[in-house]
Amino acid sequence: MLKKVSKEQLNADLKEATLRLLELARQTCWNTISNNVVYIISEIEKAPKDIYINILKNRKKENDIKAKKSLDQVAQDLNKIYDDLYDVVLTVYKSTTTYTIIEIQYFPKSSLEASFLKTVKGELPMLHCNITIPTYRKTDSEKFDINWELLGLRYKWNMFWHRLIVQRKYRGSRS
Repeated sequence: MLKKVSKEQLNADLKEATLRLLELARQTCWNTISNNVVYIISEIEKAPKDIYINILKNRKKENDIKAKKSLDQVAQDLNKIYDDLYDVVLTVYKSTTTYTIIEIQYFPKSSLEASFLKTVKGELPMLHCNITIPTYRKTDSEKFDINWELLGLRYKWNMFWHRLIVQRKYRGSRS
């Protein structure tokens, strides 16, 4: 889902996107996804310098200490910076049977290159939601753990087997 959002409709659009994200999570993940939702907000950095796994570790550390907010509170926070919003992405950060934390990541227009900023300065921000898919997923129909990005024991086990299989295939193709 990709949608342009107006300041007046931001709260309603976030609510609709939340429902779509939860539906998408239930379709792609085997976890029980709770409708009891809280939110955290993060700015998307322009050019992260770390490799992907370090980004996940840093993101987890930062997100675990952030204050959980209601939909109205995050809508107010985003309305304050609305004129600088270029892209707003909803993603499931963590889900348990009792609650779901949705991370709202935003990319500010002020982080855009000056030449591109001129072309999008008057544009409404884009709103979309996504589920990040782990590299160890074998088929498009295979369901996975929504919490894989939290780097828990199940993730480490799946990555161990994934690397083992990839190494065997690589060695077999070199013979």
